[in-house]
This record gives sequence, C-alpha cells and structure tokens, in this order.
Amino acid sequence: MVRIATLSLAAALACATGNAGAQTYPEPGRAIRVVVPFAAGGGTDAVTRIVAEHVARKWSASFVIENKAGGGTMIATQSVGAAPADGYTVLAISNSFLVSPLLAERPPYDPLRDFVTVAPMASSPHVLVVHPSVPATTVAEFAAWAKANPARATFASFGRGASNHFGFEVLKRRLGIEIVHAPYGGSAPALKDLIGGHVPVMLGDLQNVREQIGGNLRALAVANETRLAALPGVPTMAEAGVPGFTSKSWFGLVLKAGTDPAIVEKWNAAVREALRDPSVRARLEPHGVTIPDMPVAAFAAFLVSENEAAHRIAREAGLR
Repeated sequence: MVRIATLSLAAALACATGNAGAQTYPEPGRAIRVVVPFAAGGGTDAVTRIVAEHVARKWSASFVIENKAGGGTMIATQSVGAAPADGYTVLAISNSFLVSPLLAERPPYDPLRDFVTVAPMASSPHVLVVHPSVPATTVAEFAAWAKANPARATFASFGRGASNHFGFEVLKRRLGIEIVHAPYGGSAPALKDLIGGHVPVMLGDLQNVREQIGGNLRALAVANETRLAALPGVPTMAEAGVPGFTSKSWFGLVLKAGTDPAIVEKWNAAVREALRDPSVRARLEPHGVTIPDMPVAAFAAFLVSENEAAHRIAREAGLR
C-alpha cells in the first residue's frame, strides 16, 4: 500500500510538473526548430511551412525551418532523435519516415519507439505523369512503351523509401514491367528532372504536378479511389485497367520520445486549430490535398497501420 501511494504521488507530481512545463512552453525568445527531411519546394516542405507559420503566430514564437535532405530522410530523422526531448526540435514526416528504416541494413531508429506522434497535416494523392517524349496517353500504352524501351524506362521518386517509390514498386508489378528506380532528394528536384526529360515517368503528388499537366507533363491516371476535382478528365487507376491500386503521400509532425505529453498535446491542439483556420485551408486546398483532423492517439494508430502496410509491400516487392 505504501508503494502504491508513493507511485501515485510521484505520478501526480509528474503530471503537475508536465502541465506547468506546457504552460510556459514555448519560452519567450527561444526558437523552435522544425526539420524537414526534403529539399525546399516539395510537398512536405510546403505543407509544413503553411502550418508552422500559423502555429508560430498563435504562440508568438520564433520558428526556424531547416531543410535537411538525404539518406532517404534518415539524416534529418537521426538529427531530431539526437536532440533533447524538450519540444524545441520537431520533425516533419511523410511515408518515408516508416519506409526508410525497412530498407536500411542497420536501421538507425525505430519510428514507432523513438518518436511520439503529434498530428497529421495533409495527404495528397499521386498522379501518374510522363514526359511528353513518352508516346503514351494511357496506362496500357505506357506499359507497352516501358517493355519495348527497357534502356529508357526509369521512374523518378522523392527518395529511396518515399511514398511514390513504394507506390511505383507496386505499380510496376501490377503492370508486369521492369523499370529502374531513380531516387532524388525530394519532390522538387525529381519534378525538375522529369520536366527536363531526364527521367520519363513519376508518380507525383497532385499538389506539385497539377500546374505542369497539359504543358510540360501528361497525366495518364490518378492513383486515387475516385477522380479528382482538380483533374476531372484524368481517369482513376481502376478506370485505366489497374483496379485496387492507390498511392498517396501523407504529411505529419512528430517529436522525440520522452517529450512531455502536455507539450505533445499542446502541439496537436495547435496543428488541428491551424488546419481548421479558413486562411490556412485557403492556402492548402489549392494544392489538392486532403486535410485531416486527428488527436494524438488516432494519428499513432494510423502510423501503426501504415507501418504494417509498408512491411507487407517491402516483403512482397522483395525490397531490402
């Protein structure tokens, strides 16, 4: 009984201390570093900057956005994992947060153990786009071209382990084609080389490729359950002959494990408030993204589900 009472008192003191810490967080004059594991100008970067700007204004705090591309997002992730668990270093994540460790010989971190979920920010469906030099207007024509031109058949991705890397690994198996993977350090450099004709095809985030479609790029299909309002004339993969195939990017925020739960909840509330703000939505919606609303526990459950799916895809595709 004495031990139980002691533990209860300790828990109460920890809770009170945590609440006090959250009330003074962030400290005046202390900057919060938001690490984005991709080059500037990509989907993760754009969404993170919009949300972070709103939170910074709400808290009257100074935010520093740090783009740290490379290593399939693991360089940035490791840097946040090495920082103190005090809420002043935040990591923007996408699908590769879960996937990249699966492809590493010695994973430098466990995404579900070493970090705590904060909140999702957005998700964006992928669009299968080709350079105009590819003589294909349908998915079937693209598959035929790829089989006939193995030397030119290369697909771009945002990086090894990125959402569109895994998406294309599944798609190529569905189409029965062999095509070489060309990983980049983010969606912006991948899109630049696609427009330049250095790579012929990519599953691109709608928010990044929509302005290029009809001019620099040709859309063959959307990897979504339904047609997109932004591209009403582009068929779904199911309509294009690939039933059941979907692929999308999602974006969120995490903190290092051990961060005060009250600070985590404060972040979650601030992000969700930002995503409900009309001015933020007005800036996000033109990008063609879906805007979620999840408490901490729901986002944690989402990551568990996505992690299981990533393991399954890696195993079925023979990726290591």
